[in-house]
Amino acid sequence: MTRFLFLFSFLFFIVCSAPFAGAGTGGISLIGPGDKSVVGGQLISVVIDLGQNEIDRVVITNNKKEIGNITVAKGRQYFCSTIALEFGLNKIEVRALSGDRVVDSKEAAVFLRSDLSKKAMKVPTGFSRRPFHREGAGEACRPCHRIEVTQKDLKPEKPEASMCYKCHSKILSFKYVHGAASRWTCLECHDKDSRPSIFATRQPDKDSCFRCHSDAMAAWEGKNYVHGPTATGKCTVCHNPHASDNAFWLRKPTWNLCVSCHEDMAKKGHVLKTFAIVLSPHPTKGVKDPSRPGETLSCASCHNPHVSNTSMLLVSYEGSIYDFCNRCHKN
Repeated sequence: MTRFLFLFSFLFFIVCSAPFAGAGTGGISLIGPGDKSVVGGQLISVVIDLGQNEIDRVVITNNKKEIGNITVAKGRQYFCSTIALEFGLNKIEVRALSGDRVVDSKEAAVFLRSDLSKKAMKVPTGFSRRPFHREGAGEACRPCHRIEVTQKDLKPEKPEASMCYKCHSKILSFKYVHGAASRWTCLECHDKDSRPSIFATRQPDKDSCFRCHSDAMAAWEGKNYVHGPTATGKCTVCHNPHASDNAFWLRKPTWNLCVSCHEDMAKKGHVLKTFAIVLSPHPTKGVKDPSRPGETLSCASCHNPHVSNTSMLLVSYEGSIYDFCNRCHKN
């Protein structure tokens, strides 16, 4: 009798533990992003293989905040969505649901590295760059996307004709769009023949930027003072090469961008000194710029963010420092 009860309990457990009909077999697979990966762009694609499961919705959270609750078309096997990352560590969780039941969930930690945020500068131990576009990885995309580069991708007739458009269209959903990106001539900057990472950009950034911005290269040649990012050729520290809501494709509004590195200006204000006399903090934002009618005062009102022939990267002027100040203080 005891043996019979044991056998019955065992069979009951097996039956109750089996998947329901129509639930599919196995779980989902998170194709990208890779766990413990380091990225430099704020937008990233989440790519999931839903397997044979009947999935109705996919819920995406980042650092425990829901950022996507998306309906999935019936019978779909692969799911893609573009999400925005926070500076520093991002703990992404993807849940696949059938009705109200969670069929499976996956997690990935992604570190958005940037020199514009203290918490985003130091990469955690065990994290590394694991680009999505690498040799062999594209096969997972083939069922839905064209992954071979053709001659038409060099200069697409329309955005939709670019092989990049279907996945990356959201990178241009901002007020200011960079020239090459607006034309979807992505391969002007991204190298289709780079390996092991495919579509990598030339380094340093200036090697790509100066191909079009040759006027800037000529104008900056031989200047006495060069700003750090300019000197190292790291243009994308300050500029988003695709699009931005800020003029000149800046990654942050001018003042916010500058104080990301020059923190003392944010904490103590811009104290000016002349002939050992300390003047009260000079405004750097929130007021009109007398030297540029219709514009708001910013750090760039007085300082050239790239190069200058004067110390402190002051914008070009003639005469003495007093003549420079008199551009605004004429009375």
